[in-house]
Amino acid sequence: MKKLSVLLTALFLTGCCQGQSGPAPAAPGAPAAAPDPKAVVAEIDGEKITEADLSQAVAGQLSRVQAEIFEIKQQGLDAMIEQKLVAKEAKKRGVSAEELIKVEVLEKVGEIPDREVEDFFNQNKGRLGGRTLEEVKGPIKQQMFARKASIYRNNLIDRLKSEAKVVVLLEAPKVEVSVDDDPSMGDKKAPVVIVEFTDYQCPFCAKARPAIKQLLAEYGDKIHYVLRDYPLDFHPLAKKAAEAAQCAGDQGKYWEYSDLLWANQGALDAASLKKYAGDLKLDAKKFDSCLDEGKYAAEVDKDFADGAKAGVSGTPSFFINGTPLFGAQPLEKFKEIVDRALAKGNKS
Repeated sequence: MKKLSVLLTALFLTGCCQGQSGPAPAAPGAPAAAPDPKAVVAEIDGEKITEADLSQAVAGQLSRVQAEIFEIKQQGLDAMIEQKLVAKEAKKRGVSAEELIKVEVLEKVGEIPDREVEDFFNQNKGRLGGRTLEEVKGPIKQQMFARKASIYRNNLIDRLKSEAKVVVLLEAPKVEVSVDDDPSMGDKKAPVVIVEFTDYQCPFCAKARPAIKQLLAEYGDKIHYVLRDYPLDFHPLAKKAAEAAQCAGDQGKYWEYSDLLWANQGALDAASLKKYAGDLKLDAKKFDSCLDEGKYAAEVDKDFADGAKAGVSGTPSFFINGTPLFGAQPLEKFKEIVDRALAKGNKS
């Protein structure tokens, strides 16, 4: 039953394609003084390895740890803010916090209709390991109830935040990520720069497309969006697909070709890549030569190396003015970070 619960939870969530980087080191219990970069940490026959050398070698892992520490702090801060907002509202109404949640959340969710459970079952039966409706009915109801309760609770918290003066001063760690000379959209002088590291075989990268497109449509020239490649080792066709998109870019069709790759993730073999070029009426001789000779192989490798240095271990990975955001996140999450970056820029 536990495995089924995990599976059902996964069906409701977004995610990312994870590379084989291994577990990140445990976060320290308390901040320590910054080490001297010139300090010697090891010697080999008199040859010194300094703290700076070591930091550069493990920059990617350190970046991931810093992002994880911030995520833990942010989640903890969000929980504290919510708890205080609920307590203040409950006190104002003369009820307990538990009673407030019961009225504003649990009672509004109510009973999950059997029809909704059956609809979910029919849409996902192929992913439920052959289990019958009766076997999974209870767990599905629990997951649906939890999901709806989360929506009502978020609505309550959003309303309470709008009625209170909440100022969050916690700063996210910044990661230096170059835009390189990769394909981009929007004004290059925009106040917000979003760099995405992606993998054309990653289903979560494809899942992120609608949010990205809507974000760019809503914010226009306020965002400079850059797409860089991070083909994971267990996606053997992703690197060549990335090269093919760059080859299409030589003929001014990078984004159109990219869209075709997202729409055809199950067919990224060399023959298919050349077919898509034909669909876009590209010069076949130039495209085939570019792809076959690996013109952009080194460029894709450079993207991957830069991503690893920045702490990327899975796709999609985003850096919004240096703030890392991992996985196929909902539009609201992107807007939250973008709005915060814009507000900060307006104050400076």
